[in-house]
Amino acid sequence: MKPHIIALIDCDSFFVSCERVDNPALQNQPVCVMTGGGSKGIIVSRSKEAKLLGIKMGMPYFQVQKTYPQAICLPARHHRYAEISRQVMSVIKTFTPDVEEVSIDEAYADLTGLDAVYKTSYADLINKIRRQILTKTKIPVSIGMSTSKILAKLASDKAKSTGGLYIINPENIMETIGDDNIDEICGIGRNNTRRLNFDGVFTVRDFLQQDNTWIKMALGIRGLNLKFELSGIATSPVDPNPKAPQSIQDTKSFADFTDNYDFLSAELNIHVHNAAQKLRRWNGFCAEIGVMLRTKDFNTTALYTELAATNSDFALKSAAATLLSRLYKPKSLYRSIGVELKKLAYQETQQSLFENLRHEDDKLSKIVDELEQKFGRGIVKFGA
Repeated sequence: MKPHIIALIDCDSFFVSCERVDNPALQNQPVCVMTGGGSKGIIVSRSKEAKLLGIKMGMPYFQVQKTYPQAICLPARHHRYAEISRQVMSVIKTFTPDVEEVSIDEAYADLTGLDAVYKTSYADLINKIRRQILTKTKIPVSIGMSTSKILAKLASDKAKSTGGLYIINPENIMETIGDDNIDEICGIGRNNTRRLNFDGVFTVRDFLQQDNTWIKMALGIRGLNLKFELSGIATSPVDPNPKAPQSIQDTKSFADFTDNYDFLSAELNIHVHNAAQKLRRWNGFCAEIGVMLRTKDFNTTALYTELAATNSDFALKSAAATLLSRLYKPKSLYRSIGVELKKLAYQETQQSLFENLRHEDDKLSKIVDELEQKFGRGIVKFGA
């Protein structure tokens, strides 16, 4: 059986790259993107120039500001990043329909047989994909390629320091990654690493030299699949059909601590809209909503309530407002608020089974979605 040829396309410092698309003056500058803003921000993306300064992921903004005053720190704009992500994925899909989006900045692509279609080598093909993404979206990417997802992931990690492209040939696995630490392998996890280290397994070479029976006893069937993947045998094919979420969360930390109820309410409405919009993209409905509040001291409280199944902004915002009023304590300072939608259903035929479904509200929410997609977020404002 002909092996699969799988590529992992990974956007380089994606949030920073998106900011540079909109502001080219940020090129070659030490740029960081942080959650929230103000003194309570946390660094979540760094340019290579910022990395060279010594700025770490997760570093608080106030510490960066004090230690690295030359760094440019920007608040995250997740909706803009989502827009650019869709552009990147669209370019990839012009080469193959078999694309599995694993995150906002990563996607697997099955390229099997496309060397004959495009009359070029696989190496030239991924180079062409990389150039096309840069030309169309201005986003730099690193691409790793091999015959399994795990090897493609390892190759993409190596591509970041080898010019943007890296190929792992299954015939040269030991020479290529044999000495890599086992904890660098995606999916191993901290507990499994400790277990393997205890038994003398520290590298990919050590792991691949164990017999299948031992691996299955130590890590179960997932460990055995991992061995096959590391050997170049794909056990997890590229799946272009994303799975509907079992729950949807939307949350964000504030720039500064607050006890202002009106501010909390306004932020909550934004999160409800975001979560409901994701649900509507799946033609889904939820029958339970929860609101989460986190205090300055990281204490989190949450309340949930069931409701007639809906994907309406109006019904969900009303339920969320009631929960917020019960959670809110006037003398507490809060650092974040969020919403969670649960008990989700997606079958369109089930709509008639849901009692009191607010059809008119649902239609209006979808119209707002269409307007925002065409003209930008916030084009429609709602009154109280």
